[in-house]
Amino acid sequence: MNTLYIIILRYEYWWKEMYSNILLAVDGSEQNKTAVRGAIALAKALGSKVTAVYVMVGVDLKPNAFGGDVGAEERKEIAENASKDSFDLVISLAQAEGVELETLALPGKPCDVLVEMSDKYDLLICGSLGRTGLTKLMGSVSKHLVQNAKCPVLVAR
Repeated sequence: MNTLYIIILRYEYWWKEMYSNILLAVDGSEQNKTAVRGAIALAKALGSKVTAVYVMVGVDLKPNAFGGDVGAEERKEIAENASKDSFDLVISLAQAEGVELETLALPGKPCDVLVEMSDKYDLLICGSLGRTGLTKLMGSVSKHLVQNAKCPVLVAR
């Protein structure tokens, strides 16, 4: 006979402090919308602040045709322009639910940028699949985050 164990946790103040600062990975994919909705719902319930991060892959970091390097400000501007559509849902939900939100658009590899940022947050929330792994149960970015992030990771599916 199988036994089912149910754990009931009382809601207490320590939950609010435990996850008061949430990092949300945003990529604009359909699969990511579950993570966005979950992050905003959790933040509302706990009174947490959410920092939504869009990491732009493929910003040209090589010298341009004139021999100069694309500067940090130019890379940041390119990432911000590409992220506008990805932030629409998280901004509208956060405003509707009264959740404090900060949005960041950064150039780089999502795995590296999010792992590096994770030590400043209480919880990292991401989707199970994004733009890089539509045929797998868990994408390469979410798998990397689970294995390497410096804070707990919640993978939404």
